[in-house]
Amino acid sequence: MKLTVVFKIVVAATALLFIFSLWHRQPDIDDAWIGEHAYWMAKEGFVKSELMHGITGQHIRHIVHHKFFTLLGAGFIKVFGFSLYSLKSVSLAALIVFLLIFIRYLNKNFSKDAVWLGILLITVNALVFQYAFVYRPEIVVMTFGFASFIFLEKAMLNPLPGKYLIFSGLLAGLAAATHLNGIIYISVGGLILLFNRRPLAALIFGVSAIPAAAVYFYDFTREYNFSYWMYQIADAPALHKVQELPEFLSFLDRPFREQRRFLHSPKEISMTALLIFALIASRKKFLKISFPGLYLLLLVLSLMIFSVHSTTKYLLLYVPVIMVIVVRSLAPLLDKVDTEFAVRQQSTRLKYWAILLLTIYLGIQTYWNINNTISKYNPSANRELAVRHFGNETQNLNVLAPMNFIFNEIENFNRIQGDLGFADMQKSGIPIHGKYLLKYSDSLNLDYLIITNEFRESFGMDTLTEQQRNLSGFVTVTRNDEYEILKNRNE
Repeated sequence: MKLTVVFKIVVAATALLFIFSLWHRQPDIDDAWIGEHAYWMAKEGFVKSELMHGITGQHIRHIVHHKFFTLLGAGFIKVFGFSLYSLKSVSLAALIVFLLIFIRYLNKNFSKDAVWLGILLITVNALVFQYAFVYRPEIVVMTFGFASFIFLEKAMLNPLPGKYLIFSGLLAGLAAATHLNGIIYISVGGLILLFNRRPLAALIFGVSAIPAAAVYFYDFTREYNFSYWMYQIADAPALHKVQELPEFLSFLDRPFREQRRFLHSPKEISMTALLIFALIASRKKFLKISFPGLYLLLLVLSLMIFSVHSTTKYLLLYVPVIMVIVVRSLAPLLDKVDTEFAVRQQSTRLKYWAILLLTIYLGIQTYWNINNTISKYNPSANRELAVRHFGNETQNLNVLAPMNFIFNEIENFNRIQGDLGFADMQKSGIPIHGKYLLKYSDSLNLDYLIITNEFRESFGMDTLTEQQRNLSGFVTVTRNDEYEILKNRNE
């Protein structure tokens, strides 16, 4: 059996698995956290956050959000209504656009067999599989970034690169407006052009990026301006990180933590191993940096500089370029090689290792994808809990609840405050714990508290007797293996 046939079978199986995963896909915490921004944008015309009520004034106005992505989410809400799946569909739509661009690029640059290898690598990737149906901006940023890469590559090869530079700059700017990490495409594009001694081209590229990137500032006003933005960034617990070095030297530790992004778990390690092998296999002793190779190197260095966190989901910003490099290296090795031929070890050592590492990559990614699929979400669970414990008339109630409680209860309550918000306040040094947590909840006029087991210990609920709860103004309504509910006695 030819490897291309195997590739097609695995792609088809992965596509079916992905389609099944869409049905009642579990909510990600960011579906609620970021999705609430889009909800208020669609409803009020500006962003705020009741989930993070009391943190950096976010319940009044929030301007540190993923600007263009918020607009996309608000647009989907306007058309399809507010729901978990209308929000998730933003990333799904971006994935479809990306695949059309990616496959077209492969068709123009590689053989038919190599095209199927590229499709296989990208579709089975666990990060793509997961975040293609999560309301987070990475898939959208990835799409803009890869399209910018394509136009920049065309500009490098064309004697009259003007229009390609403009398109590349505009798309890089949109990536930055979608998520600030997207600024890496602007920096890398400019650096590559300068490295190639094309300052005028770099200027055209940079100027073209400005109007698209300026979308990020659309909700800045006289009152909510750059100073307010800096305040919300500097004091946001979600952006807090422990500094192992003094602030002015903190950049020195970044090269030592960047490897965490590539070696976090088997799914990242298997991709990293495939990339390293592809780079080594491309040259016997010395690696000649091609355009994709240089572009990837600069992307990694730029993200290392600009990114606040070392989270692996940011790998999506350069996964397409990684796959292009792997395809360019592996396609000649795998050309006209069938599995039987490989099993007999009649292939070269490089072909053997290519098939082995590819098999490991596919197996690990598929394992993660299956795990992401089998757990299903009950979309009526929140309504059933609300009716059972609070009754049908909840429009005037304020409740502390898990972040995902906003699906689809956000319009059934006066205010839903996220338990993660309280946890973030703890990061800021505020003693949200035990009796103080209850007294603070009372000061916020919270009528009910839903404390899940995830936060029961950190919130100090296990340290309080029923009498202490009563003295703090709350009484226990119910307690089970998943959560406990407390009622404000003044409600």
